[in-house]
Amino acid sequence: MILTGRCPNVRTLRLCKEQDASVSTDAECANEFLSRVLKPLKKVNHIDLSHWNHVEDLRGVLPSALNLTTLILFDVPDLYNAIETIAQLGQLRTLDLSQSSRDSGTYPKPVTSLHKLVTSLPFLSNLDISFTNLASKPSPDDRPFKGKGLIASDIFGLRYLRHKLNYLGIFNCENASKCGQIPAEIVCGDGDEDQIILALKIYKDRARILQSVLNESYQLYRFVNDLKRHTEALHLVLRAMKTHLSDSTLQIAGSASLFYIIRQVDMNRHTKMDVIAALLSGMEEHLEEQVMVRNCCLSLCQFEIPQDILFDYNHVARLLVQVLEKHHGDQLTQRIVVFLLNSMACHVDGDQKIEVGFIGAIETILAQIRRKLAAAICDEVMEVGWSFLWNITDETPSNCQRFLDNSGLELFHQCYSQFPNETELVRNMMGLIGNIAEVEPLRKQLMKDAYVQIFCNLLTVLIDGIEISYNSAGVLSHMVADGDALWTENVTLRRDDVQDRIRAAINTWQLEARRFINYRSFKPILKLLDNFDASASQMWAVWALANLTITDANKYCPYVCEEGGLVLLQMLEKDTRTSEEVLRLTKTVLENVAKWQASSSASQSTNAEQSGTSGEREETMDTS
Repeated sequence: MILTGRCPNVRTLRLCKEQDASVSTDAECANEFLSRVLKPLKKVNHIDLSHWNHVEDLRGVLPSALNLTTLILFDVPDLYNAIETIAQLGQLRTLDLSQSSRDSGTYPKPVTSLHKLVTSLPFLSNLDISFTNLASKPSPDDRPFKGKGLIASDIFGLRYLRHKLNYLGIFNCENASKCGQIPAEIVCGDGDEDQIILALKIYKDRARILQSVLNESYQLYRFVNDLKRHTEALHLVLRAMKTHLSDSTLQIAGSASLFYIIRQVDMNRHTKMDVIAALLSGMEEHLEEQVMVRNCCLSLCQFEIPQDILFDYNHVARLLVQVLEKHHGDQLTQRIVVFLLNSMACHVDGDQKIEVGFIGAIETILAQIRRKLAAAICDEVMEVGWSFLWNITDETPSNCQRFLDNSGLELFHQCYSQFPNETELVRNMMGLIGNIAEVEPLRKQLMKDAYVQIFCNLLTVLIDGIEISYNSAGVLSHMVADGDALWTENVTLRRDDVQDRIRAAINTWQLEARRFINYRSFKPILKLLDNFDASASQMWAVWALANLTITDANKYCPYVCEEGGLVLLQMLEKDTRTSEEVLRLTKTVLENVAKWQASSSASQSTNAEQSGTSGEREETMDTS
């Protein structure tokens, strides 16, 4: 006995098959089965046969004709064979004939078929014919009537509707969505923003159609101006990507659409986190898909990095490293990922930098640079790669050690030898070398004639500012500060000659020169101030303090005060061993700090007076 015989009062029956089911059903058996299942159900009014792959004429549903108001035949192919049967279901209010592919939605006489349905189903109010040719124009062999019909409609087969439909689904239907007169209150299609937004809602569980809708939303939000519903579209695309995470084609379409939508949305923190999480999930699930990975990385570039990704910083870093390892052959992906990693390395604390080093980012970037070097290419990827290494090693000795352990200095030498005139590259490399030079246990590895000669040569490079010369002088200043014994043990160039060259370079710099540099601490510089055995180191250190307290007093004067710099400078000012050049620069720093302190005190006094005045006014008002 069939189960429905025990449940005669069932009103909704869903007999959906698995999508892409490969088992075919014999037509006679299907009709016989439907007839036996439905015969006991005297009250059933909703039947869903989605994904049935063979129903022939569908006569098996006729036992339910008296009460059936909803019939869902989504992705059931060859329904032109069932038009006569469907036309006998006179109580139908909702009919879904939509497909996920036009291949299965082609009717030999589409206009005649649609006309037959609307003239036979007087109560029809919701109709979905998406991905079919039912909205076609009439032809000599497919023109079921002459004249205008009963209702104004640019879709010929609907002209004999007795009333406007409440809902009409016409996505990917012969451009029917763009018709001027559509006899429906609500239209789900691909004609404009409202139709596509509705399609994202209606087809949220139908992955194949949804992929096409996402492709249309990509086209819409990329090329059309004056749209109004970006925020709603954003959340619908996010829902689609979360719901269908395993579908790579849909994820690619969603990520492409997302890229253009988020440009137009002022996202709050929660929404930003949702978008980033969706991008990361999609990228992680489909790491082999180059287009998907590229789309996601491009979208990440639209966020404030690293601020917006701090909530999942390590996850982002790990994924980007994996992407670079898998897709290092794609130039655009390389550039995007290296840019993102470099942005992530800026403005984060040491613990996060250590984590990035731990997941292998330094080794991966070095490998990428080696590939560029082997190809004799110095491009943005190589330059930004060195910038990343500069940032990730800043005040992070463990990452400096990782760089050295992976033959980083040898790579530096090779890159400089091959591209000595690439200013941006050299600047970034010397910034990194400067970070190593600040770590006392690691400095000895810099003490080789080949490296020292490069640093000395770069002292005179003043192209695009003083940065290369300044960084080179800083590296050498830390090295000569370690004393003559260590120097002569490893380097044949005379230490005093190198100090002379450092001083000569410093004298070519403009003290008011603005710098593209961001110090977070002066501790490595302050350590050099009391080293009278290395006067060039003293001079470089005090010049750096003078320059920075002139060009950005509000940021750097507090560093001098808070990190013990004032005491060291005052001692330097009084010490008779201090050279005239160093003394002059020392006084400049002290004057800058004094001016800043006076300005800060005056500002605080003004604020206090204003606060007091405000308080008096409030008391007067309360009293009155």
